[in-house]
Amino acid sequence: MTGDLDSSSDQKALLSFKHQLIDPRNALSGWTSNSSHCNWYGVLCSNGSRVESLQLSGLGLAGSLHPSLSNLTFLHTLNFSHNLFHGQFQLEFNRLSLLQHIDLRNNSINGTVPALLSTCHNLETLRFNGNRFSGHLPPELGNLQKLTRLEISINNLTGSLPSSYGNLSSLTNLRFARNKLSGEIPSEFGMLRNLQHIQLSDNNLSGQIPSSIFNVTSLVYISLTLNNLSGNLPNDMGQALPNLMELHLATNRFDGIIPVSLSNASNIEALDLSRNGFHGPVPLLGNMKKLLRVDLGHNFLSSTTARNSELIDSLSSCKQLEILWINSNRLSGELPSVANLSGNMQHFCFAGNFLTGPLPQGMDKFQNLISLSMETNSFTGEIPKSLATLKNLQSFLVYQNMLSGEIPEIFADFTRVFDVVMGNNQFSGRIPTSLGGCQKLETLDLSWNRLNGSIPKEIFVLSGLKYLILFQNDLWGPLPDEVGHLKELEVIDVSCNKLSGSLTSSISGCSKLLHLNMSENNISGQIPGSLDNLMLLEVLDLSSNNLSGPIPQDLEKLEELQLLNLSFNNLEGEVPTGNFFLNTSAFSIQGNHALCGSDEETARSLTLPQCKTSSGKSNHLLIILISSVGCVIIMCFISCFVWAFISKRKKKMGKGSNFSLPLKGLPPMISYSDIRHATSNFADENLIGKGGFGSVYKGIFNMSETASSNNSTTLAVKVIDLQQSKAIQSFLAECEALRNVRHRNLVKIITSCSSVDHKGDQFKALIMEFMPNGNLDKWLYLEDEESGVYLTLLQRLNIAIDIASAIDYLHNDCEPAVVHCDLKPANVLLDEGMAAHLGDFGLARFLSPNPSQGDSSTVAVKGSFGYIAPEYGLSSKASTSGDVYSFGILLLEMFIAKKPTDEMFQEGLSLNKFASAADENQISEKVDPKLFKNNLNTNSNIDSSSRSSSGSINNDIDHRATAKYEGCVADLIRVGLSCAAQLPKDRLSMREALAKLHEIKNSAINPLDSNNSDQCGTIVN
Repeated sequence: MTGDLDSSSDQKALLSFKHQLIDPRNALSGWTSNSSHCNWYGVLCSNGSRVESLQLSGLGLAGSLHPSLSNLTFLHTLNFSHNLFHGQFQLEFNRLSLLQHIDLRNNSINGTVPALLSTCHNLETLRFNGNRFSGHLPPELGNLQKLTRLEISINNLTGSLPSSYGNLSSLTNLRFARNKLSGEIPSEFGMLRNLQHIQLSDNNLSGQIPSSIFNVTSLVYISLTLNNLSGNLPNDMGQALPNLMELHLATNRFDGIIPVSLSNASNIEALDLSRNGFHGPVPLLGNMKKLLRVDLGHNFLSSTTARNSELIDSLSSCKQLEILWINSNRLSGELPSVANLSGNMQHFCFAGNFLTGPLPQGMDKFQNLISLSMETNSFTGEIPKSLATLKNLQSFLVYQNMLSGEIPEIFADFTRVFDVVMGNNQFSGRIPTSLGGCQKLETLDLSWNRLNGSIPKEIFVLSGLKYLILFQNDLWGPLPDEVGHLKELEVIDVSCNKLSGSLTSSISGCSKLLHLNMSENNISGQIPGSLDNLMLLEVLDLSSNNLSGPIPQDLEKLEELQLLNLSFNNLEGEVPTGNFFLNTSAFSIQGNHALCGSDEETARSLTLPQCKTSSGKSNHLLIILISSVGCVIIMCFISCFVWAFISKRKKKMGKGSNFSLPLKGLPPMISYSDIRHATSNFADENLIGKGGFGSVYKGIFNMSETASSNNSTTLAVKVIDLQQSKAIQSFLAECEALRNVRHRNLVKIITSCSSVDHKGDQFKALIMEFMPNGNLDKWLYLEDEESGVYLTLLQRLNIAIDIASAIDYLHNDCEPAVVHCDLKPANVLLDEGMAAHLGDFGLARFLSPNPSQGDSSTVAVKGSFGYIAPEYGLSSKASTSGDVYSFGILLLEMFIAKKPTDEMFQEGLSLNKFASAADENQISEKVDPKLFKNNLNTNSNIDSSSRSSSGSINNDIDHRATAKYEGCVADLIRVGLSCAAQLPKDRLSMREALAKLHEIKNSAINPLDSNNSDQCGTIVN
């Protein structure tokens, strides 16, 4: 009778539980009082009709865990996983003493983990993954001696790991991943002799892995990824954990050498040691015969050609290998053939190293290959045609190398590829038509190459294409009408080519287009009015073309438009009315002399004449005015070259151009009296600096031809000292060099002046963009050391990249090539955003394509002492390698903050020898101490994500950031040394140096605790 009553109470408890549930699938429709509860769905009873098991997994049930469940006193198993339960889990656990298994995975249950669960002494399984539990872990759970699985991953737990859990002698699975736990891993966990799986990834754990953990020989799976753990791995790790199958330690602060013994863990299938500080030789893993996945990316591992051969040879024993990532390390030398590696390879990534030579042979064996990532190295030679057989390839990344030759027609069968990124190489020839076979292609990037010919129409059948990036090539012909077929296209950048013809109106069919850049081409005709159909367009840049006709009024309809650049065309007529066209920060029309404003207010706002004024007559009067100053013809040509460029549209500039023509409203010619007035009669307070051939002043010029205007702009004026020998040659050299070069990191020349001063003496000056932050020399040697203002590591790195970009452009993208010949901090100027601009071309010269003809300058190679390449002492012949040497010295100086002429560099101790002596472990003692001042304060942009939400910084993160700083600076010094080698043949090219600087920056700005995947992806467990 008592048993029947208890059975009845079980039924009532279940009905009470059901009545407060939402049951979208009617899975519990059979739960009625008219039937036996032992026959209900999900209910299992004992012989006495008492409920022993309640399993309602994956039914979409919603509601709270009703207290009536506490009446199921015979309950052994409670499984409500994969539902929508919410509220707290607060039952009377002292009445549920028979419970063995609780599974509440993937619900929305909140509150704290009940400490009363410790009264369920028979509990074997406790699985709370994927809920919203918060607060601390209750130490009382350490009393559950029968517990085998304790899993509370993906919640909001805080606090530390209780050491009492070391008493869970039966435990086989311990999983607390993706919480907010902190503190150290308790050494007591080493007492868990039956433990097989430990997963503590994605928390804030710190300190070292307790040595006792490595005595748990039963361990099969270890995942500590994404924490702040540090220290070295034990030398005998491989022997200590003989059963280990997966080891995941990514994104921590481990350092030291990867133990050789690790390869003795012959059962390992997955090894992830990425994003740490491991250094030394890349490990040989040939004993891991079962290896499937290995990720050693983002460390400081090194190699040579011989070591690379040993590595590939050892991995040939891993017959099941599917993923091999050794990206973003310091591997160097050449890669041997990979034909003996596993034919199961799916992801092959050696990106972001210093590898040279040709791409490895044998990759055509990887018929299952999904991604091939070899970008950001120094690979040379051609793309192997054998890669055409990789029909399963989805990602093909070889950008930022020195690959050359024609791109082979290998893409016909790449029907699954999403990304083809081959930019920043030296490819020539035509764009392969076989790209039309890449039916799923979303990104095509062939920028910064030397490709020519027309854009193949086959590309415009790729209906899923989103990004078409072809800028900085030598492509010609029109943009095909078929571009309108690309309905998914979001970005098209074909700037800095030689495209011609009209801008096809069919482009309006690209309804998802966000960014359209066709600047720096030879596009002619009118701007099609149909562009107003591109309703999502944010950027439209058609500058520096030959467009004519009016500006379409309907462009005002583009509500998302943030930037419209129509500068330096032949547009004419009234500028459309509307607020957007009055926003000079978003709308640029300079260099279109036939445009006019419809009324006085519009004309004044855009610094244009009113439409009743004939711009042609104005230009004619300006020519007469210029010719009246009595200058010699050649000087008049130099003074007017910018204006001549605008009016005649002779676009013979090199690639990478961003040359600044006269500022809006500023006449292309500036007279001596204008300069004298702007500089307050060359007052000392306006003197910026002095050089070998002249002085530079700050000048404030009127932006309007009307004297009543209050609009003004600040410019820099370089006044040539004509008393100096070779000053005229220097002036001519600088004018000629800057007339033929255009780049965002070169000082922009506005115009020049060749006239007579108030005494009747000859006067010559260059008028340049003003750089409000002065020169680099001033910042490296600040007089006020106590101000707390100094260049951070990232700022110096950005400046180095800016300088290298400018020199790379001069050397490789100008015809003929230009050699600067005077690289030093004083000639590096910083704008308001601290971007660097290279100036002072007074010693520059052009290199003839015919080496026997020598360079074009009449000025002997001089430069500045300490920065001059050694070979210049024996010969006056300029070379690009001489610039590379100067850049190397400049780069070293930027991070050591010692001039090469410093008194300490005597008796054979040169700047680069001093840098060579800098041991990486003591780098902070050898370089500019300001680099390591408060390296995580607000001046620093590196690793800013390491800050907590409250603004406090964990001390361990500070140490980690410092280590990262030191490694970054050490890498930069190595680049400087490679550039400043004694012999020209031993130096990097400027393009190689630039590639290495970009790689160092990519590594430096990756947040220390980031879970973002890199080029190759990441293994996170």
